[in-house]
Amino acid sequence: MKKISILAVVLAMAGNAGAAGFRLAEQDAKANGMGNSFVAVADNAAAAWYNPAALTGLEGTNLSLGTVMVAPIMEHVNNTNPVTIDRIERVTHIPPHFYATHKFSQKIAVGLSVNAPFGLSTNWDKATADTSKIATKSYIQAVYTNLNGAYKVNENLSVAGGASYVQLDATMNKMATATAEQTLKGDGTGVGYNAAAMYKHNKWQFGANFRSKVRIDVDGKIDLPIAGITNRDANTTITLPDMFQAGASYKYSDNWTFSGEADYTNWTTYRKLVIDYTNNANAAKQSIDYKNWMSVWAFRLGTEYKVSEAWKARAGIFYDMNPVKAKYFETRVPDADRLAFSVGGGYTKGSLTVDASYMYLKFLERNITHSIQDDSLGNVLNGKYYASAMLPALSVSYKF
Repeated sequence: MKKISILAVVLAMAGNAGAAGFRLAEQDAKANGMGNSFVAVADNAAAAWYNPAALTGLEGTNLSLGTVMVAPIMEHVNNTNPVTIDRIERVTHIPPHFYATHKFSQKIAVGLSVNAPFGLSTNWDKATADTSKIATKSYIQAVYTNLNGAYKVNENLSVAGGASYVQLDATMNKMATATAEQTLKGDGTGVGYNAAAMYKHNKWQFGANFRSKVRIDVDGKIDLPIAGITNRDANTTITLPDMFQAGASYKYSDNWTFSGEADYTNWTTYRKLVIDYTNNANAAKQSIDYKNWMSVWAFRLGTEYKVSEAWKARAGIFYDMNPVKAKYFETRVPDADRLAFSVGGGYTKGSLTVDASYMYLKFLERNITHSIQDDSLGNVLNGKYYASAMLPALSVSYKF
């Protein structure tokens, strides 16, 4: 079995929604309602993901199960005469999340999170999309199982550390000819680590959370009909990016809390795509595809208002920069800077809490005039790209 040596080969497979590239920053209904400005709040079981250092502030045992659904809309207005429009298949993605925390003593707590912070898909029509020879179906899902331990250093400072086991599934297709589709499918696993801190001072809280890049070994199959290659074994190594969040929250009164956050994703792990494989005659083959993604920031603001002991209202906004340079633009990840607005609410009765929220995500218009991804195909990527997404969320939590 030959190796497909790729820096993030299937990272090009995903549709994008919640954060730049194909990262899904939205992993909890309450956080979603606050524009995902949550690293310095983290006051529910989702702290196991957003800021594990905050686990020492949660009493007893807490469980949470839910989803932040993603319903994207994307279209490409072609530079053709007459003008034509390509659209992705309308699909609502329902990635689940699960969190569990337990406080052993005043100083020690643990947390478990299971979620999918990278994923989604795009599916451009095989027969009608002008760009079908660049991409048809693209799919990726990376599920993180993350275990953390937290320690309360003193009344003001808590720290945490943990490890993640990551499972990845991916598919990347395109039309090799008018009737034959080229495919690449694979799955694999990897491990990473994380560290976090939470500091409290009067009415302020300051939080930070770092998650390492994750190297994943992927085994799969590749079909290249245009070269007569069918069902060949392949394997690869890919790297998911480092992530870092830092922020502050301020308790203005007993009822009002405000938060702000800066969110960094190190997409420089996706520089080029180098594929090594063998054809049906066992001859070695290689292709190189340059991506050169950039590291990017997102900036988030959120607020929560305590209406009563049972009810809370929330709102948020964020601006997220995209990592894809125009020169390397492609329809697997037709990315653009995006702006999002969210609202939400929570209801608590006894030990049960239900949180619901809704986010509207608007991609800024992107006009492509030249991309090296389709130099040999007549610049079919050229044109204007428009996209948006709706992200309704629901989480149910129980405290023991």
